[in-house]
Amino acid sequence: MKLEKVSAGYGQRVVVRDASIDIQKGEIICLIGPNGGGKSTLLKSINGTLGIKGGNIFLGKRDLSQLSAKEIAKELSIVTTERIRPQLMTCKDIVMSGRLPFSGGFGRYGREDEEIAHRSMETMKVDKLADTSYESLSDGQKQRTLIARAICQSPRVLVMDEPTSYMDIKHRLELMEVVRQMAASEVTVIMSLHEIELALGVADRLLLVYDDGHVLVKTPAEVIENSMIQELYGLDDAMYQKIEGTLTLWSR
Repeated sequence: MKLEKVSAGYGQRVVVRDASIDIQKGEIICLIGPNGGGKSTLLKSINGTLGIKGGNIFLGKRDLSQLSAKEIAKELSIVTTERIRPQLMTCKDIVMSGRLPFSGGFGRYGREDEEIAHRSMETMKVDKLADTSYESLSDGQKQRTLIARAICQSPRVLVMDEPTSYMDIKHRLELMEVVRQMAASEVTVIMSLHEIELALGVADRLLLVYDDGHVLVKTPAEVIENSMIQELYGLDDAMYQKIEGTLTLWSR
């Protein structure tokens, strides 16, 4: 995937300006930055749900704006912060919906779809909840189910907005291991994280999204060596000193 001077926003308002990055197959990219800086807006543009204000986004060699929703869904899956409210659907039903782009004209699933869904549920450790009503799941279980659905889509690119929401520390760390495994199998992962330490530990590169709309692309090592977290989040010296050691410990 490639972004060329991408500007994103809503209506006449541009939130993010001139974001450029050439993302390699199997690379893990993490977006970090203050609330309201435009991380979610940029991710919505990357996954095709929000039109861009300028520039170009390429999925492989094809311009994203020229692809249909189904074409995008066959290569890119998403996990958003918006909570779905399905009725009368089980955990497995939700996960299986990730196979819809590949199903027949009547939305029928085959044995391969069933196997992929089962592996996805095992990966996110919700397989034992397969027959449980989605509505009755805890928030953390719902989040893992939605990630399992995105994995079930067998994407080349996985885009996740705050995927660790509602998760306890154990499941957050387990998700980071899943992300590493997917990257090792050449799935590109692009995600926003509030937990800076997790981003530093898992990302190959970071997209630093500033609240004035500009974006920088840096490695975790560069971010630590140049104390860039302090400026990014507007921390005073005392604040930064409290977290500096922790950030260094987590960085790869």
